[in-house]
Amino acid sequence: MQKFFFSILILLVLSSLSACSQDPSTKAQTVTVYAAASLSNALDEINALYQQQHDTVVHTSYASSGTLAKQIQSRAPAEVFLSADTTWMDDLADKNYLIEGSQKNLLTNRLVLITPKDKPVPLNVAENGLFDPHLFQGKLCIGNPQSVPAGKYAKEAFTYLGIWDGLLDKLVETQDVRSALNFVHRGECQLGVVYQSDAVIANTVQIVAIFPKDSHRPITYPLAMIKHEDRHNHNIKPYYDFIQSADAITIYQKYGFEVLP
Repeated sequence: MQKFFFSILILLVLSSLSACSQDPSTKAQTVTVYAAASLSNALDEINALYQQQHDTVVHTSYASSGTLAKQIQSRAPAEVFLSADTTWMDDLADKNYLIEGSQKNLLTNRLVLITPKDKPVPLNVAENGLFDPHLFQGKLCIGNPQSVPAGKYAKEAFTYLGIWDGLLDKLVETQDVRSALNFVHRGECQLGVVYQSDAVIANTVQIVAIFPKDSHRPITYPLAMIKHEDRHNHNIKPYYDFIQSADAITIYQKYGFEVLP
């Protein structure tokens, strides 16, 4: 019996030594990506394609660009960042959080006004999004204008149209643009402002109006690699290149984004 247990002990020791001596390169390779919530559907599909073609697991975190930028400044493990506006990305660049030369404007989008498809708002809305706030009795859902790019663009558009002040008591502000979409999807808000790419994926809402491009700052999605002084992940650059490739561009366009030259 003692010989049996001794043999088992030897096997366990040998197995442990074998595991410790394995080539580190055989371990799963990873990339951690932080991206604006409006990119989730497109990026999930792009990531699935990338993982099929590369021995790399892509970890993603989706939220408002402002939330993600603040997390990066708190040393969150993000290695690639896709923002829904340039302000947050420029702030990270100014504070030296980005790998030099990696910041690039990748995509653009359109800002739209939506309503539930099964119970559209009974209101006369012009093609440019103009309506009489005094005749609107429901709730208008937008991202928080302090931190959510889509909310900032919404405030700019309604200010341009001259009706922002009349909408203040009807606003429901959300933590990101997808939350605004979900409020309208559930019928809890009669109107909402989201990106065209958000409206494309939701068959429960309909577009009431498309805001003029000159009613707000250009909607720009910049991309960059995040600097980490204590480590270097050689998987980041191939992924960074792939999400700008022809295959990725086809997927972005499928979800309603426009690719910048």
